[in-house]
Amino acid sequence: MDALNRPTVGRLFIPGQIVSLFGDGLAVLAIPLLVVHLTHNPTAVALAAAPRMVGYLLAGLPAGPLVDRTDPWHVLIAADAVRAAIFLGLFGMAITGTGLVPVILALAFIAGAAGVFFETALTVVVRDIYRDRELLRTNSFLETASQASLVVGPAVVGLLAAAAGSGAALLIDAVTFMVSLATLMGTYRSVPQRIRSSERRHRLRAEFRAGLRYLASSSIMSSLAVLQLITNLCLAATTLIVFFARDVFGASPGLVGVVAAGGGVGGILGAAMASTVAARYRPVPVCVLGVLLIGVALAVAGIAPGIWWLAASNAVLVWADVLASIVIRTLRQQTVPRELLGRVTSTTRSLVFAAGPVGVVLAGLLTQLDGNNPRPVFLAAAALIGVSAPVVWATGLRRHRGIPLHRSDEELVTA
Repeated sequence: MDALNRPTVGRLFIPGQIVSLFGDGLAVLAIPLLVVHLTHNPTAVALAAAPRMVGYLLAGLPAGPLVDRTDPWHVLIAADAVRAAIFLGLFGMAITGTGLVPVILALAFIAGAAGVFFETALTVVVRDIYRDRELLRTNSFLETASQASLVVGPAVVGLLAAAAGSGAALLIDAVTFMVSLATLMGTYRSVPQRIRSSERRHRLRAEFRAGLRYLASSSIMSSLAVLQLITNLCLAATTLIVFFARDVFGASPGLVGVVAAGGGVGGILGAAMASTVAARYRPVPVCVLGVLLIGVALAVAGIAPGIWWLAASNAVLVWADVLASIVIRTLRQQTVPRELLGRVTSTTRSLVFAAGPVGVVLAGLLTQLDGNNPRPVFLAAAALIGVSAPVVWATGLRRHRGIPLHRSDEELVTA
């Protein structure tokens, strides 16, 4: 690590990721608004709001082994190039009026798959550069920037949609990925080869099985994966928030942006508080309590009497989700061997996010069956969390409640 040019990393890598995350924030609302303009089908709108979930379904399993056996910096660069090209294509469709919903969804899902490769490689790169509490602080900082993008991004999209249509937001989105690409290429030259890549050349299938075996052998990691899977299934209801705000409350694009930005505000607070909370409290109880709070927020959204209640509940549930996610991510980075980190990360996320598309489709179909009323979907998701989270705690996580961060994997497995 002595040869690492940290000043260059500080000048280019982190700012570049902030710009890239801003692009992610724009996409959260830009694509759903484009689809809701073309169709009032809640299932289509929900799918448009879930490209990351579908991306993990498409690319989650191969992403980890490929990242582990290649230079993760190459993966980051390729993923940004693909996303920039896709959003330029979506911009062209928006301004020419030639876009068909299936084509838009397909491109969104490909961009989501590229994002999966990017997130997996970024996990490894951040782990290579940072250590211990600096790693937790970096994760918290990047997540804070991510959640800030969910405040600024939807707000910008709402204003642009009202003033110039959704095409302008899609163009800006493409530019953000181009900027990120340029900063990654600049940073790449300052990172030594021995840090950038591994020399393993095992078979892809064998590498995936090794990651799956490790996940199964670590009882705390597998139990947390089950908790995340259930939570993600229930959080699929939140893909209906744009539809909820637009069709139930009749909100303008600007107010829809405010509702989406509410989640970003909660996420900023969750990310900013993560390092402090993790230093003061044990990680496993923090995660379980966070999931229960998500259930409460979903219930509040289901009975929300107005648009501001919907925005507030979105803020609370994202706050809890982000805080728990950062704690789990840092625990994984610190305990999983570097040569398995990409595989364990992508395998866990693939299993977790596989529930997302199922939940999205169910949420959309159930909303349609109830006369385009999304309230029962939110209440059902809240009830599922309220029942399942205590069960996972009692059967798999309770015995790990005293485990802190900064312990070896052997201690975690046998504790």
